Amino acid sequence: MGGGSAFLDAFGLRFFSVIREGHKPPDILKHRCEGFMRAGVFLGIVTNPELAQLMERVHHDVTGMTIKERMATNRGNNKDEEIDYSQYESPAYLRING
Repeated sequence: MGGGSAFLDAFGLRFFSVIREGHKPPDILKHRCEGFMRAGVFLGIVTNPELAQLMERVHHDVTGMTIKERMATNRGNNKDEEIDYSQYESPAYLRING
């Protein structure tokens, strides 16, 4: 991999560190990372298979699991399913005036 590897590592570490902390990465960080990777491919600095390996490695370094493993564990973690919305089934004026 060419000279952009260290820079890509830094982007990947920031990106996946946010994920490890349980937050969704900001869109701007995601788009910058994607743009930089596309530019590297366009300029011939890196290839798509090299990028895939880099992303897999950085993701594993940060989260301790592969991207596929993390996706499999997160499929069942839909937080919307844990919230009970039954209190909102009646109209608001009935809930307020009780």
